[in-house]
Amino acid sequence: MGKKQLFSSFQQLGKVLMTPVMILPIAGIMMGIGSAFTSTAVQQAIPFLTNEVVVMILKLIKDAGNVVFDNLPVIFAISIAIGYAKKEKGIAALSAFLGYLAFNKIMGSLLISLGQLDPANLLTGQKAILGIPALDTGVFGGIIMGFIVVWLHNRYYNISLPPIFSIFNGTRFIPVVSILSSIVMGVAAAFIWPSFQAVLIHLSDLIKGTGAAGSFIYGFTERSLLPFGLHHFVYLPFFFTSLGGSMVIDGKTVEGAINIYQAMLSSKDALFNIDVTRFAMNGKVLFAMFGLPAAGLAIYHTAKPENKKRVGTLMIASIIPCIFMGITEPIEFAFLFAAPLLFGIHAIFAGFAYMLAYIFEINIPGSSAFGGPFISFIFNGVLQGAKGSNFIWVPILGIPYFVAYYFSFRFAIQKFNLKTPGREEETVEEAIGGQFSQNDLIYDIIEALGGKDNILNVDACFTRLRVKVKDKTKVADLTHWKKLGANGFIMVSDGVQVIYGPKADVYKTSIREVLGVA
Repeated sequence: MGKKQLFSSFQQLGKVLMTPVMILPIAGIMMGIGSAFTSTAVQQAIPFLTNEVVVMILKLIKDAGNVVFDNLPVIFAISIAIGYAKKEKGIAALSAFLGYLAFNKIMGSLLISLGQLDPANLLTGQKAILGIPALDTGVFGGIIMGFIVVWLHNRYYNISLPPIFSIFNGTRFIPVVSILSSIVMGVAAAFIWPSFQAVLIHLSDLIKGTGAAGSFIYGFTERSLLPFGLHHFVYLPFFFTSLGGSMVIDGKTVEGAINIYQAMLSSKDALFNIDVTRFAMNGKVLFAMFGLPAAGLAIYHTAKPENKKRVGTLMIASIIPCIFMGITEPIEFAFLFAAPLLFGIHAIFAGFAYMLAYIFEINIPGSSAFGGPFISFIFNGVLQGAKGSNFIWVPILGIPYFVAYYFSFRFAIQKFNLKTPGREEETVEEAIGGQFSQNDLIYDIIEALGGKDNILNVDACFTRLRVKVKDKTKVADLTHWKKLGANGFIMVSDGVQVIYGPKADVYKTSIREVLGVA
């Protein structure tokens, strides 16, 4: 596989893995609400919250959020099957679910038979998964089984068997072969996974030993890879595997920064731990709530007078999702291509944000998994002060951060005459989406992609349209995409990525409808 193909494969994997991650924000918000209003400190301040009916409702809200976090591995397995299946995606999803269940059942049964697992007394690294006692393979187990099942599915979904087995022809063969493959994988995991767990735990200990410097590297690297769509591979392993830590919370062993934080949130007694929270993007609370809004203000103030109204509208539309949802790409791509120097400054500032959040022990996750920086600051910070959120440091550090971002960006823009929005030699027309209906815009986007016949596949992540095309030379340039309301545009090995912010998924669906594809 060539470098371009490998890069494209990583980008596709990142997009598929983001599908289950995009489920987490609502679950995180429900967890935050349920935990915040059932905490002892808040109940003492608001006695109404001790009412039995209110307590029951809050518990139900928290449990509804919990169900997502508790079952992430199988959600990953199903998402990979759906994302990579060429045809019959529903059968692929069902087969992934059955394969994952069988994988854990075989592994658990074998370990029980060997006397290495006691369902009534599970040890570190062991867990009841969907009611099945087994080794806790975390999201790795779900990802591995998802890939195995989708490989079998794409190879055999239209198979024709000998007449005696013809009842299992086509898609009916996939659940059968998936379960059979899970037997092999379950037996292999029973012997291999404990060693892999030990390696992950050891590596996690090494990473923790890096302290503040490690937090800077984590934040800087995650931001630096954003333009390539590969930043998911920095944080996802820490979110859901032993790399993000392993702790015993209320008698249960929990692995992965997001899972541990969620368990701490649910617990009445557990206090937050900075070695966990730093991998849940605590630095994002500083740069998304204070830094990037200041960057947007600097871009607005340095725009040409005749363009200020347009730029102001663009900046406001980009900053709102940044602060409230943690979706930073609209504002970042507003200056990434026009002024890469500013993105370099931003990446360094992001690294320092993580380092400062670690030093001052700001135990507030900034990831979208908890609803985004602002919502997390309220529900996981202000309302969780008794658990050690240290929320007071957010405004104390945030205000100087706002000032540092603003003057650094303003100085660089004016000193080097950077062509940020509103400073272009030719005034870019207002986004066509504000002049015409969405249908008009969709047809214009298709035309900018080289027309219907040039489009091979259309997909989307949080903020990007990801389009595979036959001929990239037929795709419009950045200036034209700006006219169509895009925040940015990237050529990749097998197509293009167009940054439209939260509207990307809506546009994807509309384009598919026009093209007549599922």
